Amino acid sequence: MGDKKSPTRPKRQPKPSSDEGYWDCSVCTFRNSAEAFKCMMCDVRKGTSTREEEVSSLHCKELPGLV
Repeated sequence: MGDKKSPTRPKRQPKPSSDEGYWDCSVCTFRNSAEAFKCMMCDVRKGTSTREEEVSSLHCKELPGLV
């Protein structure tokens, strides 16, 4: 075959330094320190998915009288 090179893509720009050292909770959106393993506001573990059924079950546990 040939010596064709694929077109080069621009490199990703690093995140602004203001975002370093933090992660945003996927459930309540609180900005936590990078060292935190769970959200300081809602106790959801870092990296928890926000798929509909998981979020719904979380809210049902918090509000048992409304189910």
